[in-house]
Amino acid sequence: MLILQRLADINPALCFLLNLIKEFELKKLRVGVIGGGQFSSSFIHLFQAHPFVEEVGLVEPNPERRERVAKEFSISQTFESLSDFWKSDFDAVAIFTPRWTHAQIALEAIANGRHVYTAVPMGITQEEVTQLVAAAGNSGLTYFMAETSYYYPAVVFSRNKFIDGQIGKFVYGEGEYLHDMSHGFSEAYAANGGDDWKSTASFPPMLYSTHSVSAILSITGAHATSVTCIGLPDTANDGIFDSKVSMWQNNQSNQVALFETSDGGVLRIAELRRVGTSPLEPTVRMSIFGTEGSFEQQVGYASWATKHDFEIVTEQVSTFSDVENPNSLKADYISPNLWDGGFAKVHDRSALPKEFIGLSNGHGGSHQFMVDDFVMDAVGQRKAPMNVYDAARFTMPGILAHESAQAAGKKLAIPQF
Repeated sequence: MLILQRLADINPALCFLLNLIKEFELKKLRVGVIGGGQFSSSFIHLFQAHPFVEEVGLVEPNPERRERVAKEFSISQTFESLSDFWKSDFDAVAIFTPRWTHAQIALEAIANGRHVYTAVPMGITQEEVTQLVAAAGNSGLTYFMAETSYYYPAVVFSRNKFIDGQIGKFVYGEGEYLHDMSHGFSEAYAANGGDDWKSTASFPPMLYSTHSVSAILSITGAHATSVTCIGLPDTANDGIFDSKVSMWQNNQSNQVALFETSDGGVLRIAELRRVGTSPLEPTVRMSIFGTEGSFEQQVGYASWATKHDFEIVTEQVSTFSDVENPNSLKADYISPNLWDGGFAKVHDRSALPKEFIGLSNGHGGSHQFMVDDFVMDAVGQRKAPMNVYDAARFTMPGILAHESAQAAGKKLAIPQF
């Protein structure tokens, strides 16, 4: 850079090039984290550590929580409301608010010229998804739905096989999110939802199906084109999935859907919230079958097979933590899979910033990749592997699946983007 500066002093024509280089090198983000709950605390330190993030702020209406989180992460700029935040010079948001609020906040952020990083799902209605695609697609801003499954070891392994042609033509896939309400869900809703927390704890399972859906569609690149879904009325009688109490009039705690895909395959998705599984096992699992090869994943076991060979690949898709004391990161009601993600052998860490070394990495090794992909896209260094169209491709199937379940399994077409 010093040599270029000296040349520019001699030849003014080089000044323009030098200024472009300086602007490219110095461009950094100022990220406002919206929501100071337990989930955002798993990401704030990563945004702060990223070399292309200049500052992290916090938007949190609860004064006690706002003060506590700001103190914990040494955040100097905090905001009580979004209206206050929009007046600031922060140029990006990271949305960690209740699931049903993501779309409206993201739309407001785009309207105010901010890049968007958002927890899943992008929206919970067809209208919200359609509005976001239109707004983000024409904005020139980065929209990134932080879908953890894209980075899960089993998905990475299978995607590599698919790209290499070893799976062949997609035939059938399974994605499932098996998360019993007693494994952190009820506690989280109760901790954040106030006296009427049961009205939102009944969140329809298929409206939170992006983890399962993307596990397959992010491998094949296809779209889900139609769906029929069966919903099972809840039998726990604890007042959560009570249609008279539910914000969504939802009484279904378990939903299973069958999708047709644009590449001529079939996809089964299971979203279960009353299920006898262990909190120590992965909540998201997937399997994919093609004309040439297949990957299967079950609890503590994964295999790769072709017509002529079979291999146990469990070790390749298992994560191991780099954090010396992961227990220090855990709230009592958080699943171990959130706070102790680590990395797997199939993860390529070469592009991650060195500043992330030794930092926690939750949800199957996804957190560091998601933060880095978003930041690098927003500052123009490289394109993220997922955009607003992918977010819609992963979100809309679940919305139509829930509508199908409410209509006794009626087959519905899924809008395409």
